Amino acid sequence: MILAVDAGGTRCRARLVASDGTLVASGEGGACNPSTDLPGAIAVLDALINLLCRQTTPATERGSVVLSLGVAGLVDVNRRAAFLAAVEGFLEIMAMSDGYAALVGASGGRPARLVILGTGAAGHRLFADGTSIQRDGWGFLGGDRGSGAWLGRRAVEAALKSFDGAAPESLLSERLVARLGGSEAAILDWLLQAGARECASLVPDVVRSAEAGDPAAEGLLEAAADEAADLVRALGEKEEEPMYLLGGLAEVLRARIERRLGQQLDVPQGGALDGCLLVARGQAPQEQRR
Repeated sequence: MILAVDAGGTRCRARLVASDGTLVASGEGGACNPSTDLPGAIAVLDALINLLCRQTTPATERGSVVLSLGVAGLVDVNRRAAFLAAVEGFLEIMAMSDGYAALVGASGGRPARLVILGTGAAGHRLFADGTSIQRDGWGFLGGDRGSGAWLGRRAVEAALKSFDGAAPESLLSERLVARLGGSEAAILDWLLQAGARECASLVPDVVRSAEAGDPAAEGLLEAAADEAADLVRALGEKEEEPMYLLGGLAEVLRARIERRLGQQLDVPQGGALDGCLLVARGQAPQEQRR
């Protein structure tokens, strides 16, 4: 059997599939990003694997299973080694970035381009020779341009500029100042504890404010679309190759991005779990970055 796992920075999903393609078990767990929390990622993955293996009768033994992992934060060699060393007992282990798994899942394993706009942002491209590239994905401090974290952080900056009286108030600034606690002490407390996910959680306020006609919120969404379109261009252009857009911000920004690119984006064939299964079956190349 194949155990496919899409281990992302927000949640971890898994699917146990028999050799004939029949779904045997499925489940979800918490955040699984070895680059930000190695012990936590190992614990989440181990618990999810045990959960799925116990769903079969009799319980599935790891030694009869090929584990195919799409995992956020496996670029660092030392963390990758430590993470995979903690996953023991499988017949075989295939590991790739979660973005690459999403790319081959979307394209069915064929050459294509993909931009993922979620809490973070990254672009991937698979070439005909089986190699691939990644653009952005630098994380909350270094990049993730156009992502939920990027958008939320800039919304906070704009709101606090209004709070300081250095810019006019807007519907968005009013909503965010209230959301952050409304007082200097409460806002500072929120900022001291905020990370990428906390900033990304503010995106619905930006979207609702833009829908209500707030120019400040609309400007932020336009800026995010500019960044996303630039990320698409950074992957290189090839007209006959599909271009996919995935992630929580995909539908919010799709029309804006399409206008900038002058093209419609393609409909993905599947997701990251499908990509893990394709790689495990040899129907898509294993990740090999240029």
